[in-house]
Amino acid sequence: MALDDCIPDTSDNFPFTEDDDDWLVIASGSPEYIQDCSLALSAQGIIHQVHPDNSLLFSREADSSQAIAEITACEQETRYWPPQPEPVPQQPHTGNPPTLLMFGALIIFYMVTGPWFADNPWFQAGAVDSEKIMVQHQWWRLLTALTLHADQSHLVGNCLVGSFIVHQLCKTTGSGTGWFSLLLAGMAANFLNCFLRASPHYSVGFSTALFAAIGIFSGLQTGKGSKTLLKNLLLPLGAGAALLAMLGTGGKHTDLGAHFFGFGCGIATGFLLRFCRIEHHTENQTMQHILFILSLLLIICCWLLATGVS
Repeated sequence: MALDDCIPDTSDNFPFTEDDDDWLVIASGSPEYIQDCSLALSAQGIIHQVHPDNSLLFSREADSSQAIAEITACEQETRYWPPQPEPVPQQPHTGNPPTLLMFGALIIFYMVTGPWFADNPWFQAGAVDSEKIMVQHQWWRLLTALTLHADQSHLVGNCLVGSFIVHQLCKTTGSGTGWFSLLLAGMAANFLNCFLRASPHYSVGFSTALFAAIGIFSGLQTGKGSKTLLKNLLLPLGAGAALLAMLGTGGKHTDLGAHFFGFGCGIATGFLLRFCRIEHHTENQTMQHILFILSLLLIICCWLLATGVS
């Protein structure tokens, strides 16, 4: 039925025709509202009339109950239309991680220490030496070794790859949490490498901490659902393989075992951070600053112990 067939001619004596008492007001409101109600009734074939000023809607008394029910149903259907757009989740603001500052310090420190050679006092005091760590309890070597590099290629490889990895870690967890956790994971990896090896060995380099950072990413991702578990693990594993290929596996003063344990300790650290709900503290700048300062103090204290300065 067409809309014009449902709305009688609106002459001067509207809305009443021959049977004046047969029409009832069933809706009133704005012209837009009355128009919507009229369209709803027209769709159901209910005869009705609209007042010339579009403020009232009439129907026959016999159809009034059905007309009111239809208008109510349409109001219920359109109450939440159009749907409101979903709010865009806000990414945690972690500030600007001091990645360049820290890796710049590694480069400057290499300019001070130089490369590894037999009588280099820096390496004698700070390199990983399994016998001195496990027998003489020189625990500071677990950390000081992370700041030493055997040669320029060793340094450049760690800085180029490491700056990206550590920057992303700090953006995810906060700069303080990121640096503090990867230093602890790197130290734990060096300890396990010394503890589980039967023969004495020596190693240096920040790459152990870089593999720990990749492991932390893996540990953080594994709690995000079983459907995406494999996908979330493949990316960090691929990054670890690429890093291993770039840094090599047979360098004179690099340690493949330390890389392996670094990745494993990183996974455990990532699990721990996820258990502690670190995402709730990422934007806590006071906490992040404290942890970052503690990271710096830990490095300084270990080197003071290594050089015999109290």
